[in-house]
Amino acid sequence: TVRTRILTITGGADIAEPFEVGGDPLPAGSVVVIDPDQPGRLMRSTRAYDKRVAGIISGANGVRPGLTLEQEDVLGTGQPVALGGRVYALADASGSAIEPGDLLTTSSTPGHAMKAADDARASGAILGKAMSGLKAGQGLVLVLVSLQ
Repeated sequence: TVRTRILTITGGADIAEPFEVGGDPLPAGSVVVIDPDQPGRLMRSTRAYDKRVAGIISGANGVRPGLTLEQEDVLGTGQPVALGGRVYALADASGSAIEPGDLLTTSSTPGHAMKAADDARASGAILGKAMSGLKAGQGLVLVLVSLQ
């Protein structure tokens, strides 16, 4: 137990929790969703506007988790998944350019985010807000994670 008035974390920029991810380890920046067949586990996203969106594998572009939440011997294994804060995500701007401030959702490109252009489909499938842009193609986008 630690009690303090101020705690400054200098090792990273997001709040992450380790999750077991189905299959081989995913690359940092991958967008993940809840695995409907394995309670408590996640899997790489594979479809657009997926309401099972859960977060982003932390560590892309050299930005490590700043705070990792885990309970040893119970929920402490797996890959670090950013649940809040700033993290880089794999993104696909093939359908629409991504600009800072755009809401992001899952893409049909496995493990990638995209601009949420369809408001009706976006409800419940928002990953966060873009803090950097991507004009076209695939690349990394800085995301302020705020699942909605």
